[in-house]
Amino acid sequence: MKKYRRVSGITAGGIAALAIIGSAFGFSGLSNGSFESGPSVGSFVQVNPGNTIDGWTVEVAVDYIGTYFAASNGSRSIDMNASPSQGVISQTFATVTGATYDVTFDLSGNPACSRGPKVLRVAATEATPLDVTFDTALEANTLSNMKWRQEIYSFVATGTSTTLSFASQSGSNCGPALDNVAVTETLPPPPPVFTAADCKKGGWQGMIDHLGNGFKNQGDCVSYFATDTRNLGAIKP
Repeated sequence: MKKYRRVSGITAGGIAALAIIGSAFGFSGLSNGSFESGPSVGSFVQVNPGNTIDGWTVEVAVDYIGTYFAASNGSRSIDMNASPSQGVISQTFATVTGATYDVTFDLSGNPACSRGPKVLRVAATEATPLDVTFDTALEANTLSNMKWRQEIYSFVATGTSTTLSFASQSGSNCGPALDNVAVTETLPPPPPVFTAADCKKGGWQGMIDHLGNGFKNQGDCVSYFATDTRNLGAIKP
């Protein structure tokens, strides 16, 4: 749990208000998380670097799957290996600095060739990446029963935009399979808001005014709030 300094009512209130505004306007979610919007696909089609799958940038070629194997959500998904590249896709979206984001996605593996571990790496800007594995030999999945499994990846945003990427770490033409990507946001709790009543019972000793000054006694603390912050604390930082 994060700890906050005890601060004045006006300063704390301002910080809390900014946090609420950031939540309302900073995060609008991920686009096309189930890959349902994109070019005509049929059974499957290879999508090469420089092209997009509505919202997703293809950095290294992937196979965009239609009817070739069963999707987890909707009717489309991704085989992260094309012929025979280890594919990479990414999407950049707005975030709130310091907020935590949970990325959920469904993982499987193309069982048509090279059965064994299929490794997928998920990463976000400046966050530690996560490698997840789906073993098509152990799972004994099929094209009609992919045995999708949900995975989760969490990161703390370091800026007002974040790039989320998925990258195959496996060779062969049959790679890890990806579908149903979603992102949710959890903001850090706002700092507490204090009033003159919090100055009592020694509370003034742990409080500061909006300039960082401390109070020399309870009376100074109460006066600060009573004068709408005009009477500043007497102890300089």
